[in-house]
Amino acid sequence: MSDEPRRTSVVLIPRAQEALDLTAGRMGLSKTDVMNRALQAYAFLEEQMATGATILVRRDGSTEEVRFL
Repeated sequence: MSDEPRRTSVVLIPRAQEALDLTAGRMGLSKTDVMNRALQAYAFLEEQMATGATILVRRDGSTEEVRFL
């Protein structure tokens, strides 16, 4: 795998485009940076689940399991 950036074209559904716009604005990042981070995070989470891990979110003392469909 090369470390050189490559251009990829994707078509986003409206809900994904909204999430991209909101996240980029909230974090002060470019849409490219948000997409790069999101894909790396998803790959990490998918790898963890593939090897038997459970993904949990804890807030205000309560814990919920995160499931990706």
